[in-house]
Amino acid sequence: MISNSTPLICLAKLDQLKLLKKLFKKIIIPEAVKEEVVISGKPGYSVINKAIEEGWIKIENPKQNIELSLGKGENAAIILAKEKQDRIIIDDSFAIKAVKSLNIGYIRTTSVILLALKNRIIKKDEAKELIQKLVEQGYYISPPVFSELFRIIDSI
Repeated sequence: MISNSTPLICLAKLDQLKLLKKLFKKIIIPEAVKEEVVISGKPGYSVINKAIEEGWIKIENPKQNIELSLGKGENAAIILAKEKQDRIIIDDSFAIKAVKSLNIGYIRTTSVILLALKNRIIKKDEAKELIQKLVEQGYYISPPVFSELFRIIDSI
């Protein structure tokens, strides 16, 4: 599983980066994503840096540099996912359009929370609390999608 910056930062800020390790064992990020997240003083910095040091977040760069008119980290992560024929965790709507156009499987940060619930890593009330905290920290979820997420959580 490849990851872009935002999911790493969001999960680290929620103190839930460990969900990625429990769900996927290993996460791969390109150097450009590392440069965006491993900045001293940035939220989640120490947790993400520790995961890299522990080796379950690995750094790997794409062989090609194809310009997708996105941020440097998003661009590299998407190209890496395409080259490795792997899925990506990504949240930006423009980046998701690029991912879809390249036929790359993807999930969002909210999907990670739902997967953790389905795999009984967290409970329903924890899942709802994490979704709520994401929104409180500035992660945009439209009201209809927010309601749908809670409906899904209740149905699991």
